[in-house]
Amino acid sequence: MRINKLWLKMALISAVAAVAGVLIATLLIRNSTTADFSSYLEHVGRMNQMMGGGDASEMMGPSETAFLNSVHNSLWIAGGIAVAIAALIALIFSRQITAPLRRLSVAASRVARGDLSPRVTPGSTDEVGTLTNTFNGMVESLEKNQEMRRKLMGDLAHEMGTPLAVIQSNLEGMLDGVVEPSATNISSLHQESLLLSRLVKDLRTLSQVEAGKLNLSPAPGDVGALVSSIVMATEPEARKKNVSLSMQVQPDLPKAMMDSDRVSQVVVNLLSNALRYTSEGDAIKVAAATEKGSGLPQHLLVSVSDTGQGISEEDLPHVFDRYYQGSQPKGKRSTGSGIGLTVVKELVEAHKGKVWVESAPGKGSTFFFTLPAVSAA
Repeated sequence: MRINKLWLKMALISAVAAVAGVLIATLLIRNSTTADFSSYLEHVGRMNQMMGGGDASEMMGPSETAFLNSVHNSLWIAGGIAVAIAALIALIFSRQITAPLRRLSVAASRVARGDLSPRVTPGSTDEVGTLTNTFNGMVESLEKNQEMRRKLMGDLAHEMGTPLAVIQSNLEGMLDGVVEPSATNISSLHQESLLLSRLVKDLRTLSQVEAGKLNLSPAPGDVGALVSSIVMATEPEARKKNVSLSMQVQPDLPKAMMDSDRVSQVVVNLLSNALRYTSEGDAIKVAAATEKGSGLPQHLLVSVSDTGQGISEEDLPHVFDRYYQGSQPKGKRSTGSGIGLTVVKELVEAHKGKVWVESAPGKGSTFFFTLPAVSAA
């Protein structure tokens, strides 16, 4: 019969160990008692012979035999009692030891059914207590992630619904002759479609990352040319907001080993983020240069700086966290899905680069990321 209870296994192992110990001790004591008693009788017999008494064999009579049998029986009874007590103690302690594991099992079953509310109180600071704390942390992380996902769905519905409504209303107005199909109106619709396209692209990228299917096609590429083309494409939107947009590319910049489409996505996300959190009269600067270090350049450094409202100290450590949006600047609508900077981080790290941000409230922010140079690839 297979035993499926841990506490029962522990109790059985302890009981078997106790039985083995008592059995060995009893046999040793029994043999020792018999040998010692026989030696005693022989000694008494010799003394008796010296004093003119009978033979030593006559000393081992029914009374001596009964005495030895009584000793042996007492040993077996004492051993049986010891085994029973050991089994009972093993049973009690094994139940106490496995009780937290049973509570963990019940809580884990509820989590498996989708209930993320159970928490298990750690009853000790040993390995089981550590396991309990780890379980509680895992459930809290799952609960937080689930809440962020719910919020993401609502934010995405709003984020995608707004441009769709603008496109739909303008197209209906053009069909009805109410809205003139001018270049300005068509350009506005184009910008809304670009926003939708970027959201969809970010979602697809994030889903590929989560599924472990993010594939890159790295090849030597000109980071300066790539950044310049994106800045030029973004200038109309910056002028519309009256935000100064400038660019600085180091001359003779080495080529980078990169997937141009993915790096373009990184730069576009950072520029869009900078435009979202800057106001009229602010400035945005994009720069590309070799990362300063020892000897030959091994990485290229790209930065996107703005003079916007900056990031609070509370939000700064979490800007790259998945689905994290943080507090919105005063006067800004809650745009963004909370995945743009996550996508930036995942794509940069997939290129074996690193990404970070420096910011101070009221003084703007600067996002940095590095890419391996061809010479280091």
